[in-house]
Amino acid sequence: MAYRSVFSVFFFVVAAVFIFSGCALQRPATDPSLDKKAFFLATRARSANQHIVAGKGSGWIWIETESRVDKFKIAWAAKSPHKIRITFLISGLPVETIVATGKKVTFFSHTGDHSTYTDHSVDPDMQDYIQVPVKMSEIISILLGRLPVNRFDDAYFSPSDPSLSTIILTQDRKKTVRHLHLNDQGKVDGLTLTGSNGSLVYTLAITKYTTYDFGDVPVQIEIQDKNRKKLTLRITNFQPNPAIKDAVFWLTDPG
Repeated sequence: MAYRSVFSVFFFVVAAVFIFSGCALQRPATDPSLDKKAFFLATRARSANQHIVAGKGSGWIWIETESRVDKFKIAWAAKSPHKIRITFLISGLPVETIVATGKKVTFFSHTGDHSTYTDHSVDPDMQDYIQVPVKMSEIISILLGRLPVNRFDDAYFSPSDPSLSTIILTQDRKKTVRHLHLNDQGKVDGLTLTGSNGSLVYTLAITKYTTYDFGDVPVQIEIQDKNRKKLTLRITNFQPNPAIKDAVFWLTDPG
């Protein structure tokens, strides 16, 4: 098994089936009162679980391609916004560990599948490893129970969705556009990231939340690309705001 290629799929991630025009997104004329509502809902989504600044957890991932399905147990410790240690296991044995210190990200193979390598960046764009522009900080946000919703300057309901269940988020000088998808209860159940010209980057669907005393945490997430590759993340144990020593994020002896 080529673990490196499998882990490339893990880091999220994906492009789905959305059709947009080939030209850059133009701001449509919208109802100002609805714009206020959209901005409020998007701000609420972005602020969800922002009080969780660190976390530990474990769970499972399934990576599906046209020819196979691979399953891994995962365990992690993370601190927002740029620190994480995550290990992937098969039959209880570690196969890969990734450590982000806040200054660099190191990839270590427990099986010798590849030599240890490091990206010397605070928040690297993972495109060099997975062919799609996902930031490490987005991965950390998801594992801390947050939505990967970056800062935005404008929010409005998509004119093509009369049900008011899709909110378009833009930020000045940014080349990406986020689309928040809401269910019948107004809770976020998905997110799509596109380029400003409508090119697909990834889609993310939340299929299950777990309610804690402090609020709801997404615990089952599905990511799918345009080639029908699919990743399912299922969080089975989550501990918010534990004490985590910085030494956890040093890769000294991962064996």
